[in-house]
Amino acid sequence: MTAQLGQISLKGGVAPYSPTFLKKMFTLTRLPAEGIRVKGDQALFNRAAPRYLDGQSISGVQKKLFMDLEGNYLVPVKGHGRYIVKPAPDHLPHLPENEHAIMQLARLCKFNVADNALVPFEDGELCYVTRRFDLRDDGRRLFVEDAASLCNVHSSNKGSDNLSYEGVLKKLYEASGRNMAIIFNGVRQVLFAYLVGNNDLHCKNLSMYRHPDDATVRMRDFTPVYDVVSVAPYQDYYNEDLTLCVLASELNAVFSPSYEAVGHYCMECFVRLAMNLGMHKAAAQKLVAQLCNDVARYFQPLLAASSSPDKTVIEQHIKAKLARFAPDIAGLKSVK
Repeated sequence: MTAQLGQISLKGGVAPYSPTFLKKMFTLTRLPAEGIRVKGDQALFNRAAPRYLDGQSISGVQKKLFMDLEGNYLVPVKGHGRYIVKPAPDHLPHLPENEHAIMQLARLCKFNVADNALVPFEDGELCYVTRRFDLRDDGRRLFVEDAASLCNVHSSNKGSDNLSYEGVLKKLYEASGRNMAIIFNGVRQVLFAYLVGNNDLHCKNLSMYRHPDDATVRMRDFTPVYDVVSVAPYQDYYNEDLTLCVLASELNAVFSPSYEAVGHYCMECFVRLAMNLGMHKAAAQKLVAQLCNDVARYFQPLLAASSSPDKTVIEQHIKAKLARFAPDIAGLKSVK
């Protein structure tokens, strides 16, 4: 881990990103002397960004544009550019730094993560930039379908109270041809969202893919994870721990015994989720404990390296969530 999770610098030679990352993210062998910047400023961006926002969630208030790298500038393009650029909404300051930190934590916890970086406007304000994972080197696009489409849920109902992660993951498992890796990965995504305070994991933020030349409609796997933030610093948007119910039984007001006892999700809830989806109990316990241990190992040094002004709030939130799992994890014989 680097000493600091900084941004692509306005000055060449002092970027915190390695040459390997620069090549992968920007197809550059070295950072330009004048650095990389997003063309213009927030005001110009806001005039160019489409007005499609729903205002009900973090992702619903965050404007974004497709851009390409021309020289040392990321500039808006007609159609679909190689990069998606997202500055901070006016009333959600430092959201790019937040998302960047949480995405690096996800990568350290062994998630497949969309390549991303922090890049400033010309005036220095930071944007979150992600490289599109659906564009292949040969120019063709992966076929990507989100859980709303795969579950026949209208986008307006992407976070409906009538949905559960258990039900959604069952349908994604079927869409993959019953690949158990989907269950493993899906449960981990839900648990990670819970631990970091991402209560915006709705059906549009879970996606699967297949190749354009596949002879079947079977989905291969989840796409790299994207749009993962900690909503903990934005209390107006943090009115629940998760967007959907964890267990299908909760739709009928039947919760796990642990939830009934303490009033919130804990280890038993996620173990039951994995077991209901076909995992053996020991494997389910190991999955939950390993991810909790990985988050516990990495979140403090990573947040210390982050430039997010909200890192103390995020750190306190993750500590509190991990404490809900600690007694059960300690009770297991061993988790490597």
